[in-house]
Amino acid sequence: MSMKPSTIRLHTDIKKDFDKMSNIKEFGVSKFSTDYVLNYLGNKYYKSAKTIENIVFNRTKPAVINQPSLFTEL
Repeated sequence: MSMKPSTIRLHTDIKKDFDKMSNIKEFGVSKFSTDYVLNYLGNKYYKSAKTIENIVFNRTKPAVINQPSLFTEL
């Protein structure tokens, strides 16, 4: 079972925002730390920082439901 289109769109938006904030430089140094960006995005998208981290670093897997079919032989 694959992810819903809305979930895919959410993950894509989170990754874009993470990349955009991580690439902001001031005087040649990253302006925001990774922890700050994860916490900021967590507040923005109503998720925990750990969930945002899992999304950004591709640690999420779509849920697989093993449901028997009604018309298969056992």
